Amino acid sequence: MQVDPSDWGGHRANLLRYVGRQVDEAALREDIVQEAFLRFLSFETRPGTVVSNMPALLRRISLNLIRDHFRRGKRAPTGELTEDLVCPLPTADQQIERRQLIALVVDVIRAMPPLRREVFARRRIHGQSAGEVAEALGLSASAVSNHVVRALCDLDMAIEKIEKRGSPVSR
Repeated sequence: MQVDPSDWGGHRANLLRYVGRQVDEAALREDIVQEAFLRFLSFETRPGTVVSNMPALLRRISLNLIRDHFRRGKRAPTGELTEDLVCPLPTADQQIERRQLIALVVDVIRAMPPLRREVFARRRIHGQSAGEVAEALGLSASAVSNHVVRALCDLDMAIEKIEKRGSPVSR
């Protein structure tokens, strides 16, 4: 049975009432009715398909959608969204700030004298002890310590310079 386009509004209203008897939430009712009509239209356009009772088919599709919705709800309980729920992931601004800070650190490390950079990388990045670094590079333990302190001062000065400019980079 082909449906008269002028009658779609009546079928929609009837279907909303039917779904409303089983679903309290207005937005969910609207979603179910809309999905029911989409599925009906998809079904009706198949070659060789003849729909003899459109309202009955729409009710059956809606009922199946309602059951599917409540089945999913039992499997994965949901909570109401409130302002109190905070996403544990960093915001886009925080991600940008972190990338800027990482780029700053990389630039400062690249600009360090080669020996200072090597000592800093071995101590802070690779986790070698001061004795291991001193032995590997032929330095004294105090020289290793001085190089690390100078590298940290370079990084701290670069961060202070960025903060004075008013950049969003924060520690």
